[in-house]
Amino acid sequence: MDKLFTILFFIISVFIVCILGEFPNDPQPCKFGDTECIGKLIDYLMSEKYDGDDSLNLKQIDPLFLKKVRIHQAEDSPVNVDLILTNNSLYGWKTAKIQKVKGFNKDMTKKNQLIFKVDYLTLVGDYSIDGKILILPIKGSGQSNITMIDVTLQMDFVGTPMEKDGETYMTIREMQMDAEPKQIIYKVDNLFNGDKTLGDNMNLFLNENWPDIYQEVKESLAKGFSEIYADVINQVLSKYPYEKFFAE
Repeated sequence: MDKLFTILFFIISVFIVCILGEFPNDPQPCKFGDTECIGKLIDYLMSEKYDGDDSLNLKQIDPLFLKKVRIHQAEDSPVNVDLILTNNSLYGWKTAKIQKVKGFNKDMTKKNQLIFKVDYLTLVGDYSIDGKILILPIKGSGQSNITMIDVTLQMDFVGTPMEKDGETYMTIREMQMDAEPKQIIYKVDNLFNGDKTLGDNMNLFLNENWPDIYQEVKESLAKGFSEIYADVINQVLSKYPYEKFFAE
């Protein structure tokens, strides 16, 4: 997966609900730096606006459609695989609850941080894989279901000012993400050309050794999914000048 788990869509959500006049029945916009207010708005949007809103350039975030995600681990890694996920859907963001908010000040270039607890994040769709995981070879293509349970998800980012039509917009160019699940459950079909015994044994191996496997792919997963979430957020942020997302 060159592109794991998240969606800073919660960030998106913060900004979305803060647009004056767009949601007359929604909560009022927060002031700059009012992290308690912003946290409450994020929770509201995660549970109520996860299916998207065309007027805000917000795509559906639960499920979030991923056309292609790739993880390619180097040969010196214990998890040396080339894994490609195509036409996958990511479920679970509507269960996200905010734990901590930092930043969101008038100066967009200062560090912002969001920490979530998410009941689950499930990635479902087509896969192809070839390589070695720890001590065992793995190869196959078909349907996969990868689920993270009880996830603590942290996102750190800063904004970059962008001038357009005499107004200042915010864009996110770099984002760092860290996801810590309590468990990962794998269900990978059609491994080893459909050999049921080998496939069942590999699924058992993946589920028994998920902590070691995750530690090896964690960095590349976080990098890829940070890019995906940043794209979702930037699409929303491009609609209005930064200051219009907050009340003075």
